[in-house]
Amino acid sequence: MNFLGCDGMWLVHTDGSTECNGELNTYTVQEMRDYIVPTLNWQQKAELTGAIVALLTCIWVGKKLLNIVPH
Repeated sequence: MNFLGCDGMWLVHTDGSTECNGELNTYTVQEMRDYIVPTLNWQQKAELTGAIVALLTCIWVGKKLLNIVPH
């Protein structure tokens, strides 16, 4: 599937038709994905993974501590 993009303005006529007032471009799904959500490099993936592991560890330790403390 390809997507259409306009580097100018989209014009909508009274009959409902649209027109690109600029250069019309086509984009593939991969190009749209990279534009909307840029890919992460290895360092960013490692930082994100480390943060997730640290968060899950904190949750696990917190739950264990709550089970030890009498209510």
